[in-house]
Amino acid sequence: MKKVTIVAVAMICLLTLSQTASSQSTGSTYRTALGAKVYFGNGTLGGINIKHFLKSNSALEGSLLFDRGYVGIEGLYDWHGDIAGATGLKWYVGGGGMLLFPTKDYLDTWFALRGTLGLDYKFTGAPINVSFDVNPTFQLAPDTDFHFWGGFAFRFAF
Repeated sequence: MKKVTIVAVAMICLLTLSQTASSQSTGSTYRTALGAKVYFGNGTLGGINIKHFLKSNSALEGSLLFDRGYVGIEGLYDWHGDIAGATGLKWYVGGGGMLLFPTKDYLDTWFALRGTLGLDYKFTGAPINVSFDVNPTFQLAPDTDFHFWGGFAFRFAF
């Protein structure tokens, strides 16, 4: 009975791995990518990031972010355009919002509107996507301020 269980678990693992391998995006485009994104500027902020294309020229991007004393969420809508002669490279522009919740009692909840302008590259032949963007950020709460951040993302494309 123990051998049958081991063989069954091994078969399930192999089937799962073969399905995952066939669903990876190895072309010059992708539909969804999951990975990490880090922002540099007024401190360092980073976390888990996902990007999903609704159409070939529009995408939603979301992040679960971590900072010293904060945990937060970010949502962006991006418009994409191809760059002629550069397979896999796209420019994008968009905007959205960020909400950071304090993990320490003496900090306040932080809300901001963000713009984004960047480059997105999908490696042909590998399920890898990277992007770099600049983000003017208009902080609205707990006080008003302006920040300018640069972001870098490294994602696994599906």
